[in-house]
Amino acid sequence: MKSRKTKKNTPDLSQQLWVILIALFMIAISMIGLLDLGLIGRTLTNLISVAFGNLPQLYFILIVIISIGTIIFYRKPLHWKWYHAVGLALLWIALQLTLVLIANPLQIGWDYLANYFSQIGAIYSRDVNAQGGVIGALLFTLFSFLFEKLGTLIITVVLVISGLLLFFNNILETLVKGIENRPKRKPKIKKPLVEKKVEPKAMAQYKQVDMEEALKRQDDKKSIFIDSDEVKKDFSIPETSSTVSQESKEAYILPSLSLLDPVKVNKQSQSNEHSAQTRGDKLVSILAQFGVQTTLIETHIGPSVTKFVLKLDTGVKVNRILSLQDNLMMELAVKEIRVEAPIPGRNAVGVEIPNIEMTPVRLSEILKNIPSELANRKLLFGLGKDLMGESVFAELNKMPHLLIAGATGSGKSVAVNSLITTLLMRTQPSEVKLLLIDPKKVEFTVFNDVPHLIAPVVSDPVEAAKALRVVVNIMDNRYDAFAKAGARNITSYNEIVESQSEQHMKLMPNIIIIIDELADLMAVAGKEVESSIQRITQLARAAGIHLVVATQRPSVDVITGVIKANIPSRIAFAVSSGTDSRTILDTVGAENLLGYGDMLYIPIGAPHPVRIQGVYVSDKEVESVAQYVKSQAKPFYDDAFMNLEGQDGNNGLIEISADPLYEEVKEYVIRNQKASTSLLQRSFGIGYNRSARMIDALQNEGIIGPQQGSRPRDVYVSNDEENEE
Repeated sequence: MKSRKTKKNTPDLSQQLWVILIALFMIAISMIGLLDLGLIGRTLTNLISVAFGNLPQLYFILIVIISIGTIIFYRKPLHWKWYHAVGLALLWIALQLTLVLIANPLQIGWDYLANYFSQIGAIYSRDVNAQGGVIGALLFTLFSFLFEKLGTLIITVVLVISGLLLFFNNILETLVKGIENRPKRKPKIKKPLVEKKVEPKAMAQYKQVDMEEALKRQDDKKSIFIDSDEVKKDFSIPETSSTVSQESKEAYILPSLSLLDPVKVNKQSQSNEHSAQTRGDKLVSILAQFGVQTTLIETHIGPSVTKFVLKLDTGVKVNRILSLQDNLMMELAVKEIRVEAPIPGRNAVGVEIPNIEMTPVRLSEILKNIPSELANRKLLFGLGKDLMGESVFAELNKMPHLLIAGATGSGKSVAVNSLITTLLMRTQPSEVKLLLIDPKKVEFTVFNDVPHLIAPVVSDPVEAAKALRVVVNIMDNRYDAFAKAGARNITSYNEIVESQSEQHMKLMPNIIIIIDELADLMAVAGKEVESSIQRITQLARAAGIHLVVATQRPSVDVITGVIKANIPSRIAFAVSSGTDSRTILDTVGAENLLGYGDMLYIPIGAPHPVRIQGVYVSDKEVESVAQYVKSQAKPFYDDAFMNLEGQDGNNGLIEISADPLYEEVKEYVIRNQKASTSLLQRSFGIGYNRSARMIDALQNEGIIGPQQGSRPRDVYVSNDEENEE
């Protein structure tokens, strides 16, 4: 991969400069009008008086305030709701009506409007009271015609009250909640318990843990009886990067879609439409030449392929079209053809032929098309577009794990990058944590130091196996916390946390594990990786932990039966053979894909795969988003992931010591005072890997000594010591 220069993501200088210049110009003009300076000032004042009434100074002041706010808050999101705008509009209408009512006009309705416009020249020259201006005159005419003068006064009062309530809705709500939830002042007892937080540049930070809640729980007479040793243990998981403080959400600003490349209008769509018409007729003609009578009933032009839906005449066997696939490729002069015979749930056959021009599916287009009912789902991401041209979305928490496989250059890495980029753009670091495993050492370098990381990008296969074991431990700790809190899953647990004010309970983020190349891990630590993946995929869904596994070698020794059985959602890009397609999807079809993001996606519970043109995100877009989120916050890594290099694999030894054969092997070694891998293989009929792990576990337990070259290992425990125990 080419080295990338770090490019800081800042707003376009020229655009920002223009905004500031325009704002300064508006301030200057408003000040001239406010002070009634010269011909320009008098003209502006007269025009605003005619339009809006007796308070032109108010409008000049508002323009100044808005201009200053534009300079200060440029490109910063304002939490502006629709009811704020409605409230302002109601207050403005009430102001215009009030200016007219204060003047106490004698006429009402259309008479008032005619009289007002007859004096418009005098109003401009300030010889006559402008009242509410033209806008106020129109509003008063309408309301006085409908409700007369007294009714208009009542309506004005109602508008003022309604406008104030709508505009200050959030402020009033915040004040009320602040008064209700105001904590009583108590002296805080702080104990400087040092807890190491590792930042990307190995800087050590220390956090003081507030012990007030612990003391409060000890004094609480209504709490459940707890042993003295258990008082030291917190109710929930300690606050690390796998638990979240609610305060951290406020300062973080999500990336804008402007960081992504804009959608370009495809000028080649007409050629695809013309080609679809000619190819459809030719397809029916070719099939007729081979004795297969069909009728073209539908044509769907997708981003990369066109699907022709054919209805077979009575008596024509479906497998006839399947057997003619190679002939169709030759007659139509195309690289690949995929036949769907029959289309699931329909009395028809689908023939998918590549387009003349492929239309890329941009990430910005997919994110803009997210339905409103799905906008708040944090783990939602876009897969691409189907053959109908409709955007296809998926949710990681519903998958709940994903397998991605495909040959080199098929679009696998782009799909993984688009998934990560989508998560970075739609979620805060307090909501989602990423564990990126990159055995190839070049795929995820751009994501180093993004604040969403729970650990530095893992590139060593041995450390990756240990990192997966750490995730298993985090999963177990989360389930312990769920049990104590009475929650069934991460959603209910976080709801409990939000509904309570106890400081020791923290929100848990979702953890997404993304493995770029599973084959490298399986080659180095296959059993350990497979065991961890099995536990994670079987149990981690409710704990908010989801796994995405990608590989370019979809063979049975990489995608084992255990892994495949526990990852129901799968994506297959172009592969070299039908055997590889069956390994991924349990069906053929992926060998006929075009590459460049062309995929077959089979979600959990679906009987048949769906063909999709995957999302394309360029390296420049990925780097822009990554640099932006890095500028927003720094990563805080979980301490459990920071000493992977120094771990001796005790977790793996504990797992092997739970082997039902381990105790028998242990007794055999002590009884015979001999220990070797080959001896265990011969004596117990087990494989080399299993016997070697048992030897390592025995050495770690102190029963046998280390290797001594050609000499046998020493056995430290004698038969007499074993009998005494």
